[in-house]
Amino acid sequence: MTVLCYHSIACGWDNAVSVEPADFEQHCALLARRGRVVPLSAVADRLAAGAAPPRGLDVLTFDDGFADFAEVAVPILRKYQLPATMYIVSGSLTSEGVTTDWVTGVAPEDAPPLLTADQIRELHAEGFSFGSHTMAHQDMPTLTEAECLADFRQSRELLSDLLGEAVTSLAYPFGRHSAHVRSAAEKAGYGFALALPDSAEESSRFAVDRTGVYRGNGGLRFRIKTSPVFPALRSAPGYLPATTAVKRVLKAVRH
Repeated sequence: MTVLCYHSIACGWDNAVSVEPADFEQHCALLARRGRVVPLSAVADRLAAGAAPPRGLDVLTFDDGFADFAEVAVPILRKYQLPATMYIVSGSLTSEGVTTDWVTGVAPEDAPPLLTADQIRELHAEGFSFGSHTMAHQDMPTLTEAECLADFRQSRELLSDLLGEAVTSLAYPFGRHSAHVRSAAEKAGYGFALALPDSAEESSRFAVDRTGVYRGNGGLRFRIKTSPVFPALRSAPGYLPATTAVKRVLKAVRH
């Protein structure tokens, strides 16, 4: 099973986490033709039981809760009848809000807006699902287990209250986790949690592997990332240095 992770789908935002709408539509068209995309809920019980994910399926997830999910991504998902799960930074649901200071290359005040509570309710009523992305998108391994537990619980409770149903999954900010972070996720009542490794790591109930999709991931690269051979490719010693070098070249060309 390939669990894909997107962040922003926006036209002209030159940031690694932002995929151009035309590229995203190309991805969705390919996935629709393959016919193997399922909602996260279809495999949730299996993931929560710690069983191996089923083979040959794709799942779409989005992190951070950018408003362009509703404005740009959802119309494309509707067109191709594809389900998706969005992971919300739950601090955005409080009266104080949250500072979007986790995106590199952009000042917090210039970061794209996040989904409103009303937008989340409307999308949920339509059938899109939601999970927790913590309260403020901190680097969780740098916190104590008690701090992680408090954050995970508060985030889960806020989002559950908004949706009117229990939130059972968590996506770690930056995909980062450690033994005490995973322990806190379990104690906070989540069924499973999603990671986002740069290279191969052991997948488990509280570190479910995902594949990140980023700016510049066109048709060929997307096909590679969703192919059965990609896990083995990512585990190769030269994969991370090679991809880092390619990103630098592409950034230099764009500027």
